[in-house]
Amino acid sequence: MISAGRLRHLAVRLAPSASRDALGQRVDAWTQAAQFRADLRSDSADERQYADGTAVVRSYEVRARWNTVRSIGLSETDRILVRGRTLRIRAIQNLDERDRVAVIDCEEVT
Repeated sequence: MISAGRLRHLAVRLAPSASRDALGQRVDAWTQAAQFRADLRSDSADERQYADGTAVVRSYEVRARWNTVRSIGLSETDRILVRGRTLRIRAIQNLDERDRVAVIDCEEVT
């Protein structure tokens, strides 16, 4: 069960662009699709080799109501914007398969 008092942050679903460029690749743009209430919890942070250099990768756990996550169509291809942080979704879990709490495993690369 998730307490309504813990859902104090407003999260925004960012859906990937459906348009393609001249090479047929997806355009790297995100559209705000839906909002939902969530709880943001910081897990860890570490420094890694990333793309062309070193980056700090922070892990977060976002909790929300399962019915809300399912109704807005949130998936692992989306991003979430919470408290000014754009988070990449790694996994979405239905906690204990009880259809009450969605645990969204995310990371932020800075």
